[in-house]
Amino acid sequence: MSQPWKLLLVGLALAACNLNADDVGQRDAPTDELAATRQSLAPMGEILLVRVNHDRDVLGLPALTPSQALNQVASLRAEDMFTRGYLGPIGPGDESVPAQDLMAVAGYKGRLGELTYEYLGPLDSLVDATLGAWIASDVHRVLLLDSGYQYTGAGVIGEAERWIVVMAFAERGP
Repeated sequence: MSQPWKLLLVGLALAACNLNADDVGQRDAPTDELAATRQSLAPMGEILLVRVNHDRDVLGLPALTPSQALNQVASLRAEDMFTRGYLGPIGPGDESVPAQDLMAVAGYKGRLGELTYEYLGPLDSLVDATLGAWIASDVHRVLLLDSGYQYTGAGVIGEAERWIVVMAFAERGP
């Protein structure tokens, strides 16, 4: 029986990056339509961040500080995975981990992490499905609830009933 989602966690020890879509490993510049979709889905990322911080608060963990730069990193990563048809830390034909590069150039230091999720279903269930899957996975839950991370950002991209969600984490900010 196939599941309507795939999970991937990448706990990364990262280096240097640039907040430009071309540096995410995209072969083509994002279309205006995709950029508009990313903009319209930004509130979904914000809802995800609020829910994560609520769960952390219930467990007595410090809240993660939302970061516009990490939102951009996560959005670019989600867009790259969606347009190039992969899910994971390294895209087809890439030689490095784009999230590493993006977060480091944005000035984030220390431990950096990335959670990715592909959801095949209606948009109104996206946040619940994403958090449910991440919390159900021991490996993903460890990163999501790690009190060593201070900053986070989220990005969502997709259409119809196929969605890519990326959440980026950083120990220290710029």
